[in-house]
Amino acid sequence: MQRRDVLKSGAMTMAGVLAARGLAPATARARGDEFAAFEETDLIVLSPSDVQFTGLTLGFNMRWSAPNARRIFVPLTERAAAVALQRALDEVGPAFSVRGGGHCYEDFVYNDDIRIIIDMSMLGNIGRDEHTGYYFAQAGATLWDAYKELYWRHGVTLPGGSCYSVGLGGHVCGGGYGLLSRLHGLTVDYLSAITVATVNEHGKVTLRRVSRESRGADRLLFWAHTGGGGGNFGLITRYEFADLPRAPKSADILALGWNWSDATPHVLERMLDMIYDLSIVADPEVFGLLKLTHHSSGQIGLLLQRAYDEASPSHDFRAEIDAHLRRHGLSSWQSGCSALPGHPVHSAGPVQELQRLDWFRAVQALNGEGPNFRGKYKSAYMRKPFPREQARAIYRALTRDVTAGGQAVDLSSSLVQVDTYGGRVNDVLSDATAVPQRSSVLKLQYQTYWKQTDKASADAHLGWIRDFYADVYAATGGLPDPQRDATGNVDGCYVNYADADLSEQHGLETALRLYYGENLERLRKAKAHWDPLDMFQHRQSIQPA
Repeated sequence: MQRRDVLKSGAMTMAGVLAARGLAPATARARGDEFAAFEETDLIVLSPSDVQFTGLTLGFNMRWSAPNARRIFVPLTERAAAVALQRALDEVGPAFSVRGGGHCYEDFVYNDDIRIIIDMSMLGNIGRDEHTGYYFAQAGATLWDAYKELYWRHGVTLPGGSCYSVGLGGHVCGGGYGLLSRLHGLTVDYLSAITVATVNEHGKVTLRRVSRESRGADRLLFWAHTGGGGGNFGLITRYEFADLPRAPKSADILALGWNWSDATPHVLERMLDMIYDLSIVADPEVFGLLKLTHHSSGQIGLLLQRAYDEASPSHDFRAEIDAHLRRHGLSSWQSGCSALPGHPVHSAGPVQELQRLDWFRAVQALNGEGPNFRGKYKSAYMRKPFPREQARAIYRALTRDVTAGGQAVDLSSSLVQVDTYGGRVNDVLSDATAVPQRSSVLKLQYQTYWKQTDKASADAHLGWIRDFYADVYAATGGLPDPQRDATGNVDGCYVNYADADLSEQHGLETALRLYYGENLERLRKAKAHWDPLDMFQHRQSIQPA
């Protein structure tokens, strides 16, 4: 039974869902020894009359809200999170969602069907367990919480993203990558254990810890969270890491720009060749982001970071990059950028040419995600250089103007961002974690943003990015579909850059295959075992085997 079926006549209770499936009704609340320590004060319950309520029903992406939510549960302990889940299931069945940082790109957390939201943001403890020696982070913590606590208290870090308020709950289980991933791999490559609340065939919630050392079904549950995405298997309350990489001592940040007036189709091809080559030849300490913005922005940006283990780097980073650009026939670059739109790494104003910082200040400098806009996103992985036809399609989209209601549409914050990838990411086998894209060397994020609330503006932006994407991947069915690519170049999509168009336009099976590749069947087995009632649902949730 899917959520849309359950909710045709309004929210259905857990007892009703179970009765419809021929099962005994669930109890009204969680019971048993594992919840014995739970106290009512461990769970904040908010209703629409509470001042905090409305803000917690809105996503970071201003397109999404949960206008029909009637209660928000805010657990203060991990046991309370499991109790909140049981209460939500007893009351509304699958018509609940779990909120971490609120950054889901699509409406999986906030939509008209949601009646209860479990908000994890008060579960934000981070530290090191004195008994196991493992580092831990509760699922309600943000990336900024993690970087700050791990750096100042332990001198270590996670190779995660740069948008500071993204919640760890969804970021880690979707794979997790960022500016240190070429050097250290993905966040899930360090994951050692999780604590997760699951729902059995009788509708009873159990809070359990599973790890790399687990066996059988427990080991499968752990593996499913190493890239299987959020909202599929259970409610995560804690991540644990047996070891983490030491934080760098310092970092150089280099920002360069090209005026769009100099960007011919041939120049843009050189830029794409340059960023691909950088991902192959540069030291893994170097991470690059090429921000190919719409021509109305006036400038294309290139942002690079080089992390160092020494306080005074021996490399001349600027000279190395200058030489790399010249090898690709790129000139006329400007020192600094007028602005860096998009995610990750956003700056609304000028960015200095070169900053040499201690590493934590570098994290702060690049820890930008921009204001709350309405937005739409798409993604792709690549193993090889851009084919000529893709480069030309990118140029066409970035130089095409759009109107809505006779007025020009502002696309100055619309772009495709090309990130260097590879490095240590490629050292892991495609089935060792649930992230299959282990041979890719570039990661792309297509983005468009708007402030207007009218439908015409939204349709114009959505139409632009959809046409852009379909044109770039015309040779593979309008998608970066490896099954349709005889050249072995494209490698699917990133689950944390959720794109509902993939399933709406091409079917759920295609969308899941693009996210999970050959790992999909194993993930389906995990879903069937650990969520047999299919209580964890959204528009692109994994279907049981």
